[in-house]
Amino acid sequence: MPISKHIEIWKKGAKEWNKWRDLNPDISPDLSDSNFLSDLYDSEYLYDLPEYNGYNLSNCNLNRVSLRNCVFCDCNFSKSDFHYSDLVDSYCYNCDFSFAQLQVSKIGSAKFQNCNFEGANLSYCSAEETDFSGSKLFATTLNNMSLVKTNFSNTTIEQVRVYGISAWDLNLEGCNQSNIYIEKDHSAITVPTIELAQFIALLVNSSKIRDIIDTITSKVVLILGRFSSDRKKILDQIKNEIQTYGYLPVIFDFDGPENRDVTETIITLASMAKFVIADISSPKSIPQELSHIIPHFPSLPIQPIIEMSQREYGMFEHFERYPWVLDKITYSEEDLKTIVKQIVKNCDKSKN
Repeated sequence: MPISKHIEIWKKGAKEWNKWRDLNPDISPDLSDSNFLSDLYDSEYLYDLPEYNGYNLSNCNLNRVSLRNCVFCDCNFSKSDFHYSDLVDSYCYNCDFSFAQLQVSKIGSAKFQNCNFEGANLSYCSAEETDFSGSKLFATTLNNMSLVKTNFSNTTIEQVRVYGISAWDLNLEGCNQSNIYIEKDHSAITVPTIELAQFIALLVNSSKIRDIIDTITSKVVLILGRFSSDRKKILDQIKNEIQTYGYLPVIFDFDGPENRDVTETIITLASMAKFVIADISSPKSIPQELSHIIPHFPSLPIQPIIEMSQREYGMFEHFERYPWVLDKITYSEEDLKTIVKQIVKNCDKSKN
């Protein structure tokens, strides 16, 4: 049957289209190269946008079609081919894309809400600001996709393949992720999240990334302390002085990421540091921070310092038993330059 005949049946509406599909189960309709906004939709109003409800578009040839600015509700696209198609700014609600082939299609700014992408292939699709909220991506292939500001809120992402993806500023609120596969040459690494997949793939496949991490861990110095106005001034001076020795000082005086508590973030920073400077003057949160760092990082020198007019808090004595906790240094604001020189000497010696 010529493509024009398929289009004629389509224009009769969902009821007639679906009836014809039921009567001709062996026919795979060919709507390729069609524009669903103009070719398949007649309207007397110039700016009227089409809304398609309940159409059976399974096993169709939809290659190179344009669905721009069209609305699809409760439509079945399963096992259809969408290669090189344009779905930008389309809106699909409660639609079935299971086992559909959407490779090399444009889906930026499209909305796929509560849709099923089980077994679908979206390789090489560009998905900037695309909305997959509430959808199901199970055993879906996402290889080489561009995911920028993509909305995966309340989405299930499980057993998907993500080799070569670019993922930036994703919305993953309420997203359930598991078993994310990084595949290359039929080998796979499994990680729990999309964001981690991108990082691990870079780490595994790029010696330059490993060199960067080695550089970071040889330069970063973590500075801990209390951040009241008077104490923060001291820590800033230490930071500025440490920089003159070629180190990269990090003062933890910012809020932790939304999905992690402060202690977890400090542990992450400690794992990247060459040594830690811990100002135990007027302690507040530092006892808890050190209790999570010192016992678990035996190769990380910890240099405690304290303002000369103060005494260490009671429980600190316990930490002094660890060989990698160096002898504490007392200081006054006037001799910080000399103290930093001593800190660097102590920590370099301890590392060697």
